[in-house]
Amino acid sequence: MHSNSDKPNNGSDGLAVPAQQERAAHGDDLGTKPSNTVPPTSINQSNTRILRTGVDSLYLSYQGDMHEDASIRLSELKQLAQSNKGSDSVLAQFKVGDQLLEVLGHGRPPYTYVLVDGWFRLEVAKEGALRLPMAYCKIASPLLTAMGHDSAVDALNNVISAIGSADSQPNVSRIDICADFTTDHPLDQLNELDFVSKARSSSRHRVASEFSGFSFAAGSPTSARLYNKTLEIISKNRPRPDLELQWRQNGWDGVQDVWRLEFQFRRETLAAFKLVPYSDAVSALPDLWKYATRNWIRHTFPSSTDTTQSRWSTSPFWMSMQGAEWHEGIPNPMSRHYPEKGRTPSDEFLFINGLSTLTSFAAKEGYLNAGEAMEAYVEAAREFHDTRSQKSAAKGRKKGADVDFEEYFRQKIESKRRSYNTAENKPLDDGVHPADEAVAREYKKRSDGE
Repeated sequence: MHSNSDKPNNGSDGLAVPAQQERAAHGDDLGTKPSNTVPPTSINQSNTRILRTGVDSLYLSYQGDMHEDASIRLSELKQLAQSNKGSDSVLAQFKVGDQLLEVLGHGRPPYTYVLVDGWFRLEVAKEGALRLPMAYCKIASPLLTAMGHDSAVDALNNVISAIGSADSQPNVSRIDICADFTTDHPLDQLNELDFVSKARSSSRHRVASEFSGFSFAAGSPTSARLYNKTLEIISKNRPRPDLELQWRQNGWDGVQDVWRLEFQFRRETLAAFKLVPYSDAVSALPDLWKYATRNWIRHTFPSSTDTTQSRWSTSPFWMSMQGAEWHEGIPNPMSRHYPEKGRTPSDEFLFINGLSTLTSFAAKEGYLNAGEAMEAYVEAAREFHDTRSQKSAAKGRKKGADVDFEEYFRQKIESKRRSYNTAENKPLDDGVHPADEAVAREYKKRSDGE
């Protein structure tokens, strides 16, 4: 791989920090083409079809002040999450409308609280924390794919508004943009040395024995990946029906490999182009794509007679990448396959891995009939937990150290409902939730002047 930047700036990807310098070096705007001679070859000869473009990852930070009741509530919920008592820990849920976020028992320094569900991960600062955003948030890729970035951010704003008052629109800490495509171009035969790029490093990757793609300037303020998306989905066993539906609607035959070209822009790069505010960043997505595919990296035809790499001709395949069209990030309404807000396990996990214990019990006890094995398993589990609970009580252990079968079963379900974000857990005997009690208690103390 060749670099057309002699001196790196602000990190290993060689990006010039001042936006004026970057634009002066590469033209009037982010999308100005470099000087090169394009061969008289049709883009269509690479037989490359763009299936979709979109935002794949989005990390936002919110400046503002926490609501008093949210601060008290989160503090209590975090303590509940840390409890060794199952009936307490299952109550560590933060509810916003019909959305339930699990409150973890630990923060991620410097953030005090972590809230998670199938759509978002929020890291929230302690009330009054200096020089920290109120919240740092990640939006799940399937939600961005299904909703588009603007609708996904609107959904996040709704959660943020329950936590505090944001001073303004969020800032972008990181944004990954991508184009999914099919091609007859033999990508496994691409040579890293044929890429002219600002990246100072590159890597070629394989999954098992199969070529899977390239990465460029990994970990830098600007980085890129060119990889086989269908191979990634299969190898990680993470089906993406949302993606496949959109691909099919745009001409995918369901057989040909789908590849992805993806660029990651971190805050340093966005700041250089004055694109940190969310609205500025997303309005500039077409220009960021042009900058990335024309100025930051290109796949070329190396010249044996011209040593000036910036003048090497762009390959037809890469010209197809440069020509990817960008829209508002809103998918066709017919293609919307919204991910669950909860983080439930797949049917494959439940009905393959989940049967492991039952089949082990059946093999141990000599059952071949599934119904008989299930009934015997439940009865054996009941006897085991009830006996253990009785022994615990006889030894004078604290209540809750061992519980009977029904209580054990209930606590396990509620624990999973909390981690799966599927249902709101209630206090025992439908009493007042400890977080509500904490809010009421604190407000009373303040009203009494304490």
